Amino acid sequence: MTSTADRVRDYYDANTWKFLLSGGQGAIHRELWGTGVTTLAQSVQLAHALVLDALPTDADRVLDLGCGVGAAALYLAQRREVDVTGVSISSDQVRRAEGFAARSWALRGSVRFVIGDFTSLPDHLEGFDAAFAIESFVHADPTSAFLSEAARVLRSGGTLVVIDDVRVGDPDDPRFDDVRTGWHAATLVSIAEAKSLAAAVGLDLVESRDLTPYQRLGRPRDRLIRAAQPVLRRLRGRSAWAESLVGGDALQRCHRAGLLEYRLLRFVRTGGPHRDSR
Repeated sequence: MTSTADRVRDYYDANTWKFLLSGGQGAIHRELWGTGVTTLAQSVQLAHALVLDALPTDADRVLDLGCGVGAAALYLAQRREVDVTGVSISSDQVRRAEGFAARSWALRGSVRFVIGDFTSLPDHLEGFDAAFAIESFVHADPTSAFLSEAARVLRSGGTLVVIDDVRVGDPDDPRFDDVRTGWHAATLVSIAEAKSLAAAVGLDLVESRDLTPYQRLGRPRDRLIRAAQPVLRRLRGRSAWAESLVGGDALQRCHRAGLLEYRLLRFVRTGGPHRDSR
């Protein structure tokens, strides 16, 4: 049977260039229209800015867990003297991230990108002051392995920031099915579940911030995708892109129904128990 990690790798190897074409701005996560955001570029960068604000002032080494094409890593390194290591399971994403980094300007810090599974990271990745994951946490299978690896690579007192969807509704609600399959969202945990799993590996949840109102659901392209669902559902068995569009529509439906929230979760690595996931 194909593992979740293999499916996520194949999903991003096939779709990353399409995400870049459809979303633009060199990032593949959703727009956030928070207070003071007036342009598309600002809406894409808001998640990066939130991570930057959450980093400890003395953070020198930062790990991007599920780095995509490196947009967040470059944003941080352009604004602070930090060394950012980005990890992606997709070789296509790492290649693109390296290309963007080579063409980047005015880096105050440095960036590098490696291929890896964030539920089983290479042993040499350790001693980081901070780590973050923007819309990659939902791919973790299991959640406990992601959190355990994050705890392992962080120094005592280090910070983990997660920006992603968290479950509010019943985990058995069938409306989650298309999100899990089309969006490859193996991890749809509640805040309470995330807090408990994190505590077991020495990560204390110290902040939970609701970013749900910052989303723009039902944009013109979203309405077009919704109208095309009958066709996309017939194609999804043969097309990774159609599968993604079915998952994205299901995600919006779950947000509209109050089954999901989009949150920033900030954890701090304590001296408590840590379980190695391997």
